[in-house]
Parts: sequence; C-alpha cells; structure tokens
Amino acid sequence: MMAFKHLKGRGLTIDGTYESWLYDLEGDAVMNGYLFVDGWEEAKFMRAWYERNRGNPVFVRVLNCNLKIRLVGIEYDESGHYSSSRVKVIAECVV
Repeated sequence: MMAFKHLKGRGLTIDGTYESWLYDLEGDAVMNGYLFVDGWEEAKFMRAWYERNRGNPVFVRVLNCNLKIRLVGIEYDESGHYSSSRVKVIAECVV
C-alpha cells in the first residue's frame, strides 16, 4: 500500500474522465482533504457531481495512485464576479 504525507496538485481522473480540479490531501493510509475548483461552469459541474455521488465511494486516479474517496460535504461561494466549490473528502489508497 502506498502512503503519502501530503498530496497536493491539479488534475485527477474520475471514471476515465480527466478533471483539472485541485486536490489537497493529508495523512497516511487514510487522507483527509479537499477537491477544489473555481469558475462558474466548473463550480456548477462540481456541485452536480457531488449531489450525484454523495453517499457512495468514488474511485479517482491521482498521479500514479488509485484512491477510493468518500464525499463528506461541500462548500461553495457564489458572488457577482466569482464562483467556487470545495468538496471535503476522506481518501484511501487502493491497491
């Protein structure tokens, strides 16, 4: 099993589809952190993705690591000039 202390960057693959979302995960075998995106369309897409997948494990590929993530919650900001979404996750490496 792979273990990371801090995994941070941009770009992950979900169900074979690449998303340029930011990720920031910390921990050992189990990591806590966030997936983040900004921009009107991107934030709207992430919120819809969260609603479709909450309550179910989601399999994601980050760098050379396959992760099983659980969606814990979502925060979003919509102002007149800016929009962003941030999903709280718990992630585990899958061998």
